[in-house]
Amino acid sequence: MFEDPSIQTMYALNVALILQLLGVTIAATVDPYISEINRRRMYFIVALVVFLLLEPQISYNFGDYLYKGAPIFWNTFLSAISYIFRTMVLWLFIRLAGNERHLPFINGILIFNAVVCMSALFVPWVFWFDGRLAWHRGPLGMVPFIVSLILDLWLLVGTAMKYKGIRRREGIVPILISISVIISVLFDLQLGFGPSVSFLTVSMTESCVFFYIWLHLQFVREHDDALKAEQRIRIMMSQIQPHFLFNTLTTIQALIDIDPEKASEVVEKFALYLRQNIDSLEHGTLISVKSEIEHTRTYSDIEKIRFPSIRIDYEIEDDEFMLPALTIQPMVENAIRHGVRGKKHGWVSISTYRDGDDHVISIRDNGTGFDVEEMIEETKKGGHIGVKNVRDRITDMVDGTFFIESEKGEGTSVTIRIPATNE
Repeated sequence: MFEDPSIQTMYALNVALILQLLGVTIAATVDPYISEINRRRMYFIVALVVFLLLEPQISYNFGDYLYKGAPIFWNTFLSAISYIFRTMVLWLFIRLAGNERHLPFINGILIFNAVVCMSALFVPWVFWFDGRLAWHRGPLGMVPFIVSLILDLWLLVGTAMKYKGIRRREGIVPILISISVIISVLFDLQLGFGPSVSFLTVSMTESCVFFYIWLHLQFVREHDDALKAEQRIRIMMSQIQPHFLFNTLTTIQALIDIDPEKASEVVEKFALYLRQNIDSLEHGTLISVKSEIEHTRTYSDIEKIRFPSIRIDYEIEDDEFMLPALTIQPMVENAIRHGVRGKKHGWVSISTYRDGDDHVISIRDNGTGFDVEEMIEETKKGGHIGVKNVRDRITDMVDGTFFIESEKGEGTSVTIRIPATNE
């Protein structure tokens, strides 16, 4: 038997695919970077693919012995289960890719397909076997293929939408998997289904391997991003705070003799400011915009005591989103320190609002302004670290944009956009 090259090839293919599935199972079990829910999904996918790999071959080689009591029933039942399992694998691929939108609709499609496929046990609408166990497609025979196509396109389009923009490279693996599934189905339809291993089964096996690698790299990237974000926060704190701390302590010292009550007020606000900064560092990643606005108000109240001529306006229309800690306050600090504190009627305006699919933060002032091109060149040389840190964290942590406009003698405007799709 093993002297037949075709049989040798089939056994070699089976061994290769089973070893890959076994390797994925072991790797997912010992890998601390895989979340528990995705670990269970990987186990489930492997079990389904193993069934799809072995069942056709067992039925073909041993069906006469195993199903001799009711061959038509068992062939119909196992074929219906195979159709259902294929769509379940695609459904699990969608969940692994993190596409949770319209999940009830996807679940409904899965249940509908299962009901239609199992109806083959009672009526020959989807498929049926004749007395010689020859398979025939019924009038609803394309339903499982259409459902699989819908799920595969859902994976393709959903991944492309979720990982658009600067994160589009992260979606390459799920997109390639969905394309490989479509191609394998076309090959199977063109060549006809047989008892041997199908192209779709091979594609799903390889997809398990690629999905595991992708999940591992996703977690590692998120971990690295969190470390980088925390490091940037600490760098920014060390660069920006000393100026403010020194000036505030100097103000308190001066007020103690001439206005003790005002000095007490500044000490209270200063203590609140320090506590909010510590809380921001403990969060490390994202905080609510309400917390960031509160922190900015505390800072600006202290500055207004030092510079009574400054006016700070707030127009908060949108306060239901998250953003990196220490995003607005450093920009307001820059506006005061480098823009308006030397003017007789200086003002800074902070506003938040919703614009389509974006949360927008606008920080404007009527300060001295500067040359934006010169600032960009200085940033490349290591200057303006506060602005650079805010811009980088907005880009890296929430896939947002940071845009600054300034004109000498007129003032500066900073616009931050955070996509609502990241929530």
